[in-house]
Amino acid sequence: MKTGIIIQARTGSSRLPFKVVLPFDHTNAIIEIILNSLKANSQGIPVVLATSTNGDDDVLCKVAGNIGVDCFRGPEQDVLGRFIQAAEKFNFDQIIRICADNPFLDVAGTMMLIDHSEGEAFDYIAYRVAGNIPSIKSHLGLWGEVVSLKSLKKIKEETSKKLYYEHVTNYIYEHPDKFKIKWVDAPELVYARKDIRLTIDDIEDFNMGKEIYYEMKMQGIAFNTPNIVEFLGKNAHYIDIMKAQIKKYTK
Repeated sequence: MKTGIIIQARTGSSRLPFKVVLPFDHTNAIIEIILNSLKANSQGIPVVLATSTNGDDDVLCKVAGNIGVDCFRGPEQDVLGRFIQAAEKFNFDQIIRICADNPFLDVAGTMMLIDHSEGEAFDYIAYRVAGNIPSIKSHLGLWGEVVSLKSLKKIKEETSKKLYYEHVTNYIYEHPDKFKIKWVDAPELVYARKDIRLTIDDIEDFNMGKEIYYEMKMQGIAFNTPNIVEFLGKNAHYIDIMKAQIKKYTK
């Protein structure tokens, strides 16, 4: 079984266009931070950036090329199809899926998901938080998820709903009886935290994340989950902002 890391990214965000290529830490954009981190810590697993054929996304392929990461271009709205096509092109049977709006991605924690397969062929492996919520649907923005190409193709065969083509793995955890799923409880220090938001959705998230990233970098603090939680504990004003953002995006 060949495993590959695929990062989904595009510049056409409705709330904050081009957010992944805006300067984030004075030298690098979010997409550069994520690609560099993955490339340095991927344990030899190939890394691919999957973006759209929209001309605005040319810049993403340029960034990937400068870092030495392959770039695949597919449908803009059919993200599920984009993943399937990218996996087929690079002969990936298993995909570590990464979203490009998570600059605080815990790469080590994400890579550990592979170890949780325990030699079994699971369709889907991911962290979950309190309430049996997939971490990918939380505000944390800390980890990716593992999914098989076979499962993505199964989704294509079973549904044509736009929701499932845009949100690649929703169909899997909404239909657990159809897939072999391995849930891994998120680390205890964040498992029940409903006041941490590190994903970048709008300008408020971006500006706050930029400040946190800069302060941690200047203090020489390594970017991992325990260190981030400790930093936020010492800088509670960021938690107040996060709570407001979480409330804004809670339906």
